Amino acid sequence: MRAGIDFVETASGTGRPWTDDLKICPLTGVGEATNLVYKEDGSRIEAYKSRDKKCLCIVDDTLLYGIFSGHNGVRVADFALQKMAADLLLGQLNGRSTDEAVKDVIRQAFHSVEKGYFDSIDADVATKTAIQLQLSVGGLSQYQISQEFGNILEKLDKINLELSVGSSVALALIHQSKLYIGNIGNCRALLCKTDEFDTLTVTQLSVDHNLYNEEEVLRLFRLGLEAQNFENCPLYSTRCIGNYIGKTGYKDCDFLSDASTEPVIFQPEIVGSIPITSACKFLVLMSGGLCRAMHDLYPGDTSRGNRILIQMIAEEFQTQSTLAGVAQSVVHRIVQLHHDAFMQQVDEGNPATFSNRDDITLLIRNFNYPLPNAFNNRKNSSRSYTSTTSTSSTTSSDATPTNQSYSAEMDCSMTGTNISVASSDRSENDNFPESEKRIKAYVDFSDYHRRVAEARKLGLLPPNIDFD
Repeated sequence: MRAGIDFVETASGTGRPWTDDLKICPLTGVGEATNLVYKEDGSRIEAYKSRDKKCLCIVDDTLLYGIFSGHNGVRVADFALQKMAADLLLGQLNGRSTDEAVKDVIRQAFHSVEKGYFDSIDADVATKTAIQLQLSVGGLSQYQISQEFGNILEKLDKINLELSVGSSVALALIHQSKLYIGNIGNCRALLCKTDEFDTLTVTQLSVDHNLYNEEEVLRLFRLGLEAQNFENCPLYSTRCIGNYIGKTGYKDCDFLSDASTEPVIFQPEIVGSIPITSACKFLVLMSGGLCRAMHDLYPGDTSRGNRILIQMIAEEFQTQSTLAGVAQSVVHRIVQLHHDAFMQQVDEGNPATFSNRDDITLLIRNFNYPLPNAFNNRKNSSRSYTSTTSTSSTTSSDATPTNQSYSAEMDCSMTGTNISVASSDRSENDNFPESEKRIKAYVDFSDYHRRVAEARKLGLLPPNIDFD
């Protein structure tokens, strides 16, 4: 299995990830910010190197987009990205024409990554077991062990930390012009499309596998874990790839040891397909750190946080000239809002509800949402989408509505567009109407404005409606 891992991690012996040589989709922008710890004087320091990984790959007619958010380290996120891409982009989808067949390939890819990673840590698990056996011989007390085997305990702590590394994933696959979604953990996927009233709707595509999800908390409760077990505990997600300590080794974890069986599970959500039609405007993939930041800012209301994020994105579409600029500008706004919220709590003398921020990665895949200031639009009136490779990468992706237990539906005015955050009942038949046809990216409204002007002169416009 080790040879297989080496094949995935490097390209032709160069030492670089093989995915670096794949084509990147120009219709996606990525914004990023590294983690920070806040101090009461307003200063901020980075706690560790970024643990987020992203995938922006195109091979033939298959497009793969993903965010991999590492927990306690980046090892699993990096492994998952490289092997997931290998399991989906090297011909495995050839001849797969039905939705079930494609979803089965995605499901197998998730399982292959999980198994491959656990096979790769056999040596660490064996070392941990050997140390535990060594410490158990002789019936020594905990004090005696700490005094006589301090260096061995330190080694055991390092191994346990390594074995606790896991990763959340939000994955979007476009194959034969259809969109499929896979997710596990605390990353998130949102799809923005217009309804029959030309209102922009926002649907959460993924399920949050974390302690903010009541169904996941209830599952843990049934295993014998009480809510107080999780206060300030580092349980980043209740489902993930990796995290041996939360799965097979949970009896050695203080806040999970009371569970009757493995509390952290491997059970990804796989949905699709959704045809990509003119109703699709853009797709958003969010890292676990971004989801947590939005929860810190808008606690207890995932729908509101999603809506506000989409509002920011739509506003930046109107001012930025690249998709990378859109994504990075939104990330900058969230980073500043999060720090400002912390400082406000400090200034008001209130106990801070948070004192740090995780890595943030935001991926936006545009379908046909206007980017009026794009460079190409300065030369002609035809709408086009450009991207640059600066501090943010560019890529492409699509998505599918899936199950989420949020039911709020709200409207707000935003740069001339109505936004409503709609809940989605996980339904494989929740596709766009087949009657919808693709439309040209540019529509000439000059005749509409001429008729409105004529009707205004004649006093024929209905009251209380802004036609501008």
